[in-house]
Amino acid sequence: MGAATVKEQLIWDEYLLRVCEEGQIGPSIRTWVANEPSVVLGYSNRPDREVHMALCRQRGIPVLRRTSGGGTVLLDAGCLNYSLILPVAHHPSMASVTLTNQYIMEKQRRMLELCLGRKVALRGYTDLVIGERKVSGNAQRRVRSSVLFHGSFLCNADLELIDEVLAFPSRQPAYRLTRGHSQFLINSGISVSDLSQAVLSYWAKNSENMTDIIRSEAIWKDCRSRLE
Repeated sequence: MGAATVKEQLIWDEYLLRVCEEGQIGPSIRTWVANEPSVVLGYSNRPDREVHMALCRQRGIPVLRRTSGGGTVLLDAGCLNYSLILPVAHHPSMASVTLTNQYIMEKQRRMLELCLGRKVALRGYTDLVIGERKVSGNAQRRVRSSVLFHGSFLCNADLELIDEVLAFPSRQPAYRLTRGHSQFLINSGISVSDLSQAVLSYWAKNSENMTDIIRSEAIWKDCRSRLE
């Protein structure tokens, strides 16, 4: 899809969910990297509670919102982001939020464990951890017959910047134990490009080539309006 801003990447997620719902694409996956450090809020997060807004304004860090749930994140060039677009009919486990979380997160856990050659565990509903430190966060958005499941992996992210820009979250999983961001998070140490190849290879057998999609401007505008 070429170079794009983080906002455009979020619009792409909404767009692909929409065209999957309309039957124009089947099971699909893509990966992407932020073109600049950007804060992304979950759909119900309040920026005044989750983000040090004055610092973001001072540093020119965009603060955006996605249409899925979950917590607030800071994405930079050291994070690999992925988006899975799946019809509900793709697998029986896609029938509910809980089963979808279990189905996809177990696949992501195994993929990352194979890639790193070390133990990776699932904590909370959709967190992957290495030694009780979070290396990946994920979320989903559902419409009538399609699901967007997306997330990010910390490869070589700037954990100090995350500490500076994000406030302590208003909600936390029990395993966090009130740890600050830099004590709670961990980088996998694998390169973004290598992990991207691993993610795409793992899912590619049942996915479609996203580069062949011809964008409808009418649908794009409608999806963009949902994120404004």
